[in-house]
Amino acid sequence: MNRRQILQALAGTGLAHAANVVNATATPKQNLTGNNLLDAYVRLSGSFDDRLIIWWMDGKQYAVVNGKSQALFGMKVGMFHRFFQQTDGSFKIAFFELTYFTDLDSGLLLKEFNNPFTGKINQVRHTRLGPEVRLLTKNGLSSPDNPMVQQYSSSLGPARIINNQVWVPTSVEGIIKFPKPTAPEILLSIYTTINGNLSDALDSKIISAPCSLAFSNTQPWIPWMGLEDQPGHMMGVANGCKMESMEELPADYLACAREVHPRYISDPIAALSKQTLLIKENT
Repeated sequence: MNRRQILQALAGTGLAHAANVVNATATPKQNLTGNNLLDAYVRLSGSFDDRLIIWWMDGKQYAVVNGKSQALFGMKVGMFHRFFQQTDGSFKIAFFELTYFTDLDSGLLLKEFNNPFTGKINQVRHTRLGPEVRLLTKNGLSSPDNPMVQQYSSSLGPARIINNQVWVPTSVEGIIKFPKPTAPEILLSIYTTINGNLSDALDSKIISAPCSLAFSNTQPWIPWMGLEDQPGHMMGVANGCKMESMEELPADYLACAREVHPRYISDPIAALSKQTLLIKENT
């Protein structure tokens, strides 16, 4: 398994209710732990059927050196999912991500980056992760089955409730240690919080409910930046929301995706077909 595959394994609006949704009967005092929390999380962030679920986010990538941050470029994120509940209550997810770096001023797709640390012009490489299958349990995303992934941890919750609003944080942390002695360790820290209506989250009659998303992460310098000897690291911050159709995606995101990954963005369901079949054959 190469570096890209390992990173894939670790990684991870105009909204609509499912048809025939009725009012929630559960009370806000219901204890959101264990599988109850998992179900609430999936109802808000995903779906109890296999419809396409899109996480769209827009944000920035920063350089952090000696505790001081500097915005380098924008990022436009699209994560494409299909959720499949398993007999034990967990969920297998067919997933891929398309993320694009953009110019801070124009918002256009970034093709060359004037690196402030080296003075060089870098050729920008945009990000595709997956398609792949992930396992989501009441404890978060399960660890990849790879000996190079060490000190892995993931969490789901605890839920935070104020009136009829609920926030559910998730995290993924880990270290990738490559066999080559001179290869640097890769440290990943990824944090996402979803927010939605508590009444939606608790209503078992709702298949899929709206939510907003807040994302942050820290990671080593992106390889194409050529900053292996530069002290510091990257920090990403983004916000967005859940969508259920391609028509909801902003035009600027679609323009980036059609230029860089036309096959994936033209038919996300088809792009996930192999992973979907694998899940169904093993369920």
